[in-house]
Amino acid sequence: MTRTHTIALVEKVVRVVDALKEDPNGLPLQQIVERTGYVKSSVHRILLSLKKLGYIEQETAGGSYRLGFQFLVLARTLAARTELVKSARPYLHEIVEKFGESAYLAILRSGRGVFVEVEEPERDLRVAAPLFAEVHFHATAAGKAMAAFLPAENRNALLQNLQSVALTSRTRTGSPEVARDWERVRCEGYAINDEETIPGAVFLAAPVFDSRAQVCGSISIGMPKARYLPRVETNIVDHLKAACRDFSDRLKAAGYVHLTGN
Repeated sequence: MTRTHTIALVEKVVRVVDALKEDPNGLPLQQIVERTGYVKSSVHRILLSLKKLGYIEQETAGGSYRLGFQFLVLARTLAARTELVKSARPYLHEIVEKFGESAYLAILRSGRGVFVEVEEPERDLRVAAPLFAEVHFHATAAGKAMAAFLPAENRNALLQNLQSVALTSRTRTGSPEVARDWERVRCEGYAINDEETIPGAVFLAAPVFDSRAQVCGSISIGMPKARYLPRVETNIVDHLKAACRDFSDRLKAAGYVHLTGN
């Protein structure tokens, strides 16, 4: 019964939205009722709920209802995220081809960082992909690379509210330690996670910026600690920083603006 009721409610909401999508100036309540065929009180409650959340707008009481700004945010965010992932894939592929290790793209979204794309090498011993997992701003290289380049106000707020959980014995959890780590990342242009999230694994990451020079994501590489040598680190760092600079330049040239949802 619960499943049926839930599906019916979602269908009603979608049909109410569909009734409005062809009329940018909006429709009065009665006309929406006629288009959907639903009971007036039910349509009214749906509209009020969507209005409260910003998905429906109504300029005056009793006036017409129209689709709200939140739908535009959703549409632009989806398009932007798809564009960013698509644009990043050649860089991830190049990392895998050049170094034979896993490469990841993480993006900022609603105050969080999320891994949204990964490419893995065809070798038995590799670092598993954390696709759609959240970054840890205090521990993952991807998270540090993004947090370090946030505007100072955002960075300080993030540090104050950060849940710095010890994921391994090497995880830095104190706010002063995390702040110093972020400062080092800003100075050197890349982040490192040396067994701070996974014992026996090392990750390196560099930030990616949109056309406003705002950090929007990071590209990282992960490998078993056994293959992490000083010469390898130097080559990877140089390549990562150059790749992310080139990627950022391309996003700037394309006028890409990342919507974080904050």
